[in-house]
Amino acid sequence: MKESTQITKNKPTQKTLESRKRFLTGIKATGQIHLGNYFGAIKPMMELSQNSENEVILMCVDWHGLTNRAKIMAPGELSHSIIALYLALGFNLNGNSILLQSDFPQIHENAWYLSCSTASGLLERSHAYKDALANGKEASAGLLYYPVLMASDIVTFDSQYIPVGKDQNQHLEYASDMAKLFNNLVATDVYIEAKGVEREIPTLIGTDGDRKMSKSYNNEIPIFAAKKDIEKKVKEIKTDSKGLDEPKDPNTCTIFQIFQSFASKDAISYMRERLEKGTGYGYGHAKKDFVDEHERVFGVFREKYDYYLNNEKVVKDLLEPGYERANNYANAVLERARTALGLKSYNRIK
Repeated sequence: MKESTQITKNKPTQKTLESRKRFLTGIKATGQIHLGNYFGAIKPMMELSQNSENEVILMCVDWHGLTNRAKIMAPGELSHSIIALYLALGFNLNGNSILLQSDFPQIHENAWYLSCSTASGLLERSHAYKDALANGKEASAGLLYYPVLMASDIVTFDSQYIPVGKDQNQHLEYASDMAKLFNNLVATDVYIEAKGVEREIPTLIGTDGDRKMSKSYNNEIPIFAAKKDIEKKVKEIKTDSKGLDEPKDPNTCTIFQIFQSFASKDAISYMRERLEKGTGYGYGHAKKDFVDEHERVFGVFREKYDYYLNNEKVVKDLLEPGYERANNYANAVLERARTALGLKSYNRIK
């Protein structure tokens, strides 16, 4: 791709940034939220939201979930339950926001501007797109366009910091490249280039003991499923053939690897010690302790979750202040883009 050689004029632009650090992340509405989502995305954002020096935007990215044509109805069916879960787990809404992606048409408009300054070859080299083709999946135009939409999620709200895992670095690099390409093309600094915050959090392994926990692999453990369903999923966790009284290595034990992603320090120490000693403590005991701790940690939030799940009006009212802030950010960014492009309007006459 031949990139624009124009240099941005670095014109002063009215950014929507404040003194606080603005973080953004999102989860696709493609299935029940599981421990992998909690460990990798939700828990870190919950912690960030408790710091008054941060502004956290936590999204349910339902548009992204539409790329699977076989389950194209899933995002619409699941989005409210995901937002209810964010609220139930204690996300701090004071100065922070929970957003539903499809409520912000500004994202799609910015995505179009970004796509018009980005070569199609860049998208064809995307890991997600190439993996879909290599695995014999039907790669839709939406999947090809996926990195542009993700880039627009980031730039639309003037996001400064994006928590990412190592497997997500390419998406952030693409977003930065697209912002630069557009800014160079219009010779104005319109879009902010967000920085990745690589979390030192290992990928959480799934119940199969081989691959990362994912709805796609059916190896996940949900957060708010019924206890009997949690028990069923925990029973599926892969173990080796060591007997009841044999010492077991917590570092290679799949049960323990998943357990320590959510359990208390005392519970983690207890299971580690019992596994290492081995005497009278087998994998069946570890799985029972797993279910009990899961219920202790997440069971206390289930009533709140059910309440938010069944009271959409309450949820809407809670989200409103964050929506107002986010709309102000998105409208300011969009105005910068339209002005830089010299686009006329007969619908915005003041």
